[in-house]
Amino acid sequence: MIKNDLIGQVPEDPVEAAANWRQIRVRIHDEFEQATSSEQRAALLALNQSLMNMAEKAINPKELENFREIRGHSYSLLVVKECLVNDEVCTPTADAVIRREVNAGRMAPNHSLRDLKQMKAFAAHLARTRLLAQQLAPKPPGAVSRVLSWLLQ
Repeated sequence: MIKNDLIGQVPEDPVEAAANWRQIRVRIHDEFEQATSSEQRAALLALNQSLMNMAEKAINPKELENFREIRGHSYSLLVVKECLVNDEVCTPTADAVIRREVNAGRMAPNHSLRDLKQMKAFAAHLARTRLLAQQLAPKPPGAVSRVLSWLLQ
């Protein structure tokens, strides 16, 4: 493992990356949510690509198709999140992000998110998922529950 200023420890070799990619991906997504600049988000996307490239080299061939699906969805999620303003795709931001990602070689020139309709559909799915997560989140206990919990301790 080596130290990364954005997310802490990151693997140096493919076997280590394959063993820890899920946890590191979560840290990358968490930091992406907190990023305040396009430069920070681009650095996190580059780190994500590097991690996934290393991990893919050591992934069990039986799991490779599933890994690639997760990898693609994860990348698309990060890109779409960067393009959102109040859960709506901001077209000028999307154009700039797509241009940056294609120029950096992280996004294929024919990637589905280059189609604004596809990006908006992905964003709507993301917004719906967030709403469902909020609805299904456990409610804070009421006063009676807190008192009973305190008494039962």
